Amino acid sequence: MDSCPSTNKSQFFYGGLGLLLACGLLDSAMVIYMVVGHTKFGPDLVARAIAGRFNQSDVFNHAQLVNLMRPYATAGAYDAEVLQTWKRGSHRLFAPIDHIMSYRSFLLLADDGSVNLGEPAVVDQGFKTFPDPGLLVEDAVLQRECKAAAARSLHSHVLPSLRNKKYRGVGRSSMPGHTDSQSDARLLPTTVSSCRRVRLFTRRSEADKVWREQQGWMTSYTVDRVNTALAHIQPYSMHSDLGKMPYGAKAKSLREQYEKFVPRMYTPDKYDVSADGYSGMAAAVWRQEQIITTTTMRASNPDETTRNNPRSSGDAAPIGETNSVPKKKRRWKATRDADSLAALLLGPPYNGKVPTARAEWTKLAAAMSTSDGELWDVETLKKHGKAMVKKREDLFL
Repeated sequence: MDSCPSTNKSQFFYGGLGLLLACGLLDSAMVIYMVVGHTKFGPDLVARAIAGRFNQSDVFNHAQLVNLMRPYATAGAYDAEVLQTWKRGSHRLFAPIDHIMSYRSFLLLADDGSVNLGEPAVVDQGFKTFPDPGLLVEDAVLQRECKAAAARSLHSHVLPSLRNKKYRGVGRSSMPGHTDSQSDARLLPTTVSSCRRVRLFTRRSEADKVWREQQGWMTSYTVDRVNTALAHIQPYSMHSDLGKMPYGAKAKSLREQYEKFVPRMYTPDKYDVSADGYSGMAAAVWRQEQIITTTTMRASNPDETTRNNPRSSGDAAPIGETNSVPKKKRRWKATRDADSLAALLLGPPYNGKVPTARAEWTKLAAAMSTSDGELWDVETLKKHGKAMVKKREDLFL
């Protein structure tokens, strides 16, 4: 997993994972985090694929941008029934993990009373000690006990519940005839009649041949305490005071982005880009709470007037072929364009002073001569205009 501290490596993530083991849904769980600067991770490959498609595709409104990401989106819903108040339950059973950011490998083991880790492991003299004290266990011993615990659970719990058609654990949806719960029911039960002690082991990386156990991580493992913790895990819809704004802290920036659109003069004529509402953002694409825009603004402020677009903002796709020829950017040619730009810069209102504001360069781009079907790129003109200062004595910054 990615080692982001607020989500994948949070104390509450391990509290929720520990509850699955305590309630008998899992026997052991291992979490391994990627090294800093990793580039071979699954999400990294997805980001690279999206970036590649973006560089090779026409993206002039939010609907087109969503279409690039849609094949990779596995969730897009803010559901107050699905989201649970895990923070209110997990901390009642599990203590904070010491120096959680110092470790990249975590292993949780549900102890049914038959786990035997033997004597503490003896490490070499050159072994770099862990930042926290704890029982040291050899990797081979710990892996052996995890497999043994899973085997015992298979014989004593999984197989009998399957025969009695009362199985409620992981994978129950694939065996509908062997469970007495609904397929859409919560995997974590609301109450339990028995529970297990969960033990936590950490190490810095696979290079460490031993694991360190954090003593007393599960502060209590009685049935009453586990049921108390489960009772505090409820849907957010039951706690209006805990309701979160859809999209969280990014709501403001997303709203501002939805209020912008690419000006008509910079968009190929074969695309109809809405100039109001969601800028082509299809309301049906996202199933989250609606972000309401109050105004609409251009992504830039060109001096030249753009054409109004009659299409409504609810259209999701870039459609609307026309017979107009899309404009292309004009290439800079010093022997042809330098004198024309210099003449504009030497005249009023600049009088030889090369401007720095983009708005001024937008005006200059509109004033420069072009051929049919071409337009000047503001940044290109600005770059060559500043370069002319070094070659001409009558221009200055």
